[in-house]
Amino acid sequence: SSGINAEYGSDTESVLHGFAGYFDAQLYRDVYISTHPDTHSPDMFSWFPMFFPIKQPQLVRQGEKIVIDFWRVVEPTKVWYEWALSEPVTQPIHNSRGVTYWIGLFS
Repeated sequence: SSGINAEYGSDTESVLHGFAGYFDAQLYRDVYISTHPDTHSPDMFSWFPMFFPIKQPQLVRQGEKIVIDFWRVVEPTKVWYEWALSEPVTQPIHNSRGVTYWIGLFS
């Protein structure tokens, strides 16, 4: 598996329900594909944004740090993502072992 730690600062007090996941990719020279709303590739139907919800919505105060860890886990027949909020409070790992959502792989 591989993972990343993402840190954000809160500009305002709000309730955090989850995180949106997008990607931008340069395929060749000036050829790009994107799921980000600002740069979305027209007529692209094979890739989609993803929402990473958190089980317990979290009040975040202005100026607080938000830290979340993401992991991409691969097994021979499937791949899935796991994530866990660690600041401003620690929450359990979401989608552990791909129990809620996974993508099947061809064998």
